[in-house]
Amino acid sequence: MPVIGITSKDRTGMTNYINAIQEFGGEPLVFASLDRSVRAHHAAIPEYLDQIDGLLLPGGGDINPCLYFQERHRNVRGVSRSRDALEIWLFQNALEANLPVLGICRGIQIMSVAMRGSLYQDIADTVPRDTLCHTRVDGTDSRHDIEIDDGSLLRHIVGSRGAEVNSAHHQAVDAGGEGLVVTARSTEDGIIEAIERPDKRFMLGVQYHPERMLKARELREHGAKLFTAFIEAAAS
Repeated sequence: MPVIGITSKDRTGMTNYINAIQEFGGEPLVFASLDRSVRAHHAAIPEYLDQIDGLLLPGGGDINPCLYFQERHRNVRGVSRSRDALEIWLFQNALEANLPVLGICRGIQIMSVAMRGSLYQDIADTVPRDTLCHTRVDGTDSRHDIEIDDGSLLRHIVGSRGAEVNSAHHQAVDAGGEGLVVTARSTEDGIIEAIERPDKRFMLGVQYHPERMLKARELREHGAKLFTAFIEAAAS
């Protein structure tokens, strides 16, 4: 059973991710940034990687804009410097070790920032001509269609070029970062919905939430295929 590292700030709100990993044959191991000092986490990165077969970067608060050299937008919220540091270090080292990585929502953004990419700090206020709602409405995920590039890992996993996904974010990847390839966009407004590293055995970030798609009958198949492929890569 492959061990999947899941990052967090303080171990709360991880239930959906833990359940998804367990459902598809993995053993979750949570690394919480507030459990130790930033310096202690940095020293322990090799130890963490030795314990896991794959890395899941989940959703959460916003990334500190100073990490991608922008002034902070008024709508940036939930910043955790310790979590930013832990996730960037883990991702960069997982990349070097060719460890399977799945980034979800904030996770795809961490992947971008870690590779010197940038973000839209607030879609509604900073994306020209954006008309699509990407945030939750009355506690419910929005939904929209995406278009997936032929030949991509995501296309191979999902099995179709178009798909409906859920949406619960106010930020998004602007520039994808060095070595990262954009492989899916929102059909209506072009927001980046997936990035990959084709030269790695499994490195995929998605802007949507497949762990919550598992609970929606019409979206479950897509989410299940993503977690199945990720766990299989970690087990190989």
